[in-house]
Amino acid sequence: MSGVVVVGVDGSASSLTAVETAAREARLRGAALRVVHAWMWPAMHVPLGPSPMGPPEGGLRGMVDRLVAEAVERARATAPDVDVSHVVVTGEPLTVLEAQSRAAELVVVGSRGMGGFVGLLVGSTAVHLAAHGRCPVLV
Repeated sequence: MSGVVVVGVDGSASSLTAVETAAREARLRGAALRVVHAWMWPAMHVPLGPSPMGPPEGGLRGMVDRLVAEAVERARATAPDVDVSHVVVTGEPLTVLEAQSRAAELVVVGSRGMGGFVGLLVGSTAVHLAAHGRCPVLV
């Protein structure tokens, strides 16, 4: 393996499509694939783990673990020969993916269109990475 392709995931349909694209890109490049999910811890001391009265896989962390597992499974189904790893990082997605771009040969993100006119067309994370990423960015 010559390098790593990074894909940002947030559980949206667009990010799952990005996972498939990233897996194919990693295979074409002979690179590994790193699935990255970044999130901010909620304020106001909201419990992140399972409720004592709920299932053990509950809580926000359980939700994150499930969405990352789905992304990893989709990547492995798309490109079974690619080495797939994953990381969950506490932090703002823009900052985390920009940092991940420093050691990547490609960053792939989906397009959600969350803010502003350009953000409406492409997505604010994608726009930020295109301007500040340290490697090519594929949206």
